[in-house]
Amino acid sequence: MKLSKSLLALLLASGGIAAAHAEGFYAGASAGGPAWNSTVDGVDGDNHGLAGKLYGGYSFTPNFALEAGAAHLGETRDINGKVKADGAFLDAVGTLPLNKDWSLLGRVGVAHGRFDGPDGHSSDTGLKLGAGAQYQLSPTMAVRAEYEQYRFHDVFDAKANVGQVTGGVVVNF
Repeated sequence: MKLSKSLLALLLASGGIAAAHAEGFYAGASAGGPAWNSTVDGVDGDNHGLAGKLYGGYSFTPNFALEAGAAHLGETRDINGKVKADGAFLDAVGTLPLNKDWSLLGRVGVAHGRFDGPDGHSSDTGLKLGAGAQYQLSPTMAVRAEYEQYRFHDVFDAKANVGQVTGGVVVNF
């Protein structure tokens, strides 16, 4: 699978950089459910499948990081067929600590999505927004819960808004 090879390369690159200079680097994985909010390629159906992401990032300060990764946005199905999507993203992530363990996250970034539907393939680059919370389990591990919205403007000649609700683990190097 093309997406899996990209994710593996990203994580290996993140790990190699982290070994050279570990301060601020982290990696994570999240899984959850998709939330398709628009008709895509004539399909306006139910959300199906698993949504999730693999990512790596660098915290420049306790309140600001850059994060890159790959996401699987699940699929939507109806009588007209099914549409599924995968993508890659680059986000600026802001963190607001609430206390020593809890913090709120906000993100804005750019995502490139590839959609497979009844009429073939379509891809676009668009805006990505998100918000969530993080709980620090230890100095090197945290858990996150997030909602992210991917907004594409030219997928099969239409807008495609796809969200995902995920929970996952973050490991600091």
